[in-house]
Amino acid sequence: MNAKKMNKGLDFLRDKYGARKGEITIKDGHCFVGATPLMPQRVERKIVELKKMTENGTLEGVSTLRFASFAPKGANVEAILARELDVAAFLGAAKVVRVMAVANGPAVNALVKLANDVNCSVEVSAGLPRGEAAYDRHEIICARGVGSDQTIDTHTPHASIRVSGAKGMEEFTDVDTELFGMTYEEIWNVRAAFALLQNPALAKEWKAAYAAAAKAAAACLEADGAKAAQNLKG
Repeated sequence: MNAKKMNKGLDFLRDKYGARKGEITIKDGHCFVGATPLMPQRVERKIVELKKMTENGTLEGVSTLRFASFAPKGANVEAILARELDVAAFLGAAKVVRVMAVANGPAVNALVKLANDVNCSVEVSAGLPRGEAAYDRHEIICARGVGSDQTIDTHTPHASIRVSGAKGMEEFTDVDTELFGMTYEEIWNVRAAFALLQNPALAKEWKAAYAAAAKAAAACLEADGAKAAQNLKG
C-alpha cells in the first residue's frame, strides 16, 4: 500500500464532499487515521451489500457463515484471520465467543461461534505465489436463502476488463469511479478513512472491533497450540 497515493485520494474525497482533516498512516501493515485503526472491510461494497441482505428480509434466519481468504506468501496470516473474524462479527451481528482452530504452516482453519449462536467456518492461507493477487469469498447460509459475494459457480473474483498487449494479458476490475490507479486494498482503506472523517463516532466502534478481532485471532492460534477450543470473555 502507498500512503502518499491513498492520502491524495482521501484529499480528493474531502474536497469534493466535505470532511474534517485527517491523514492515513500505515503501521505494521495496517492503516490508521490518528490512533483509530481503519476497518475497510466494514465499508467494502460487497460486504456491505451482504449485510443489507440480512437486514432487509432478502435473507432470513442466519445460520452459518462460510469464509475463505487467500493471500500471497509472506502475508501476515494472523492479520488475515483477524480481518475475517471481524467480518464474521459484522455480518453475524454478534461478538465471537468461542473458537477452535487448526494451523498448518501458512494456513489456518477455524470454527467460530458467535454470541447469538451463529456458527462460522474460516479458512485463511498465505500460500499463493508471490505477486499473485489475494482473493476472498464470504457466504451466508440462512433458513431462507443463501448469499455470497462471489459468483457461486466459481467462488473466485472476475476481472471486468482484460487487455492483451506487449506485457501479455493484464486484468483490471472497475470498483470505484472516483479513485483511479489504486489497488483494491488501497481503495477501501481510503473509503474507510473518509467514512471515519465524516463520522468520527465510528472511532470508538472501530477501535473496539479491531481489538476484539485481534483477540479472537490470537485465541485461534492458542486453540491450535492447545488442541482445545478457547472461550473469549468480554
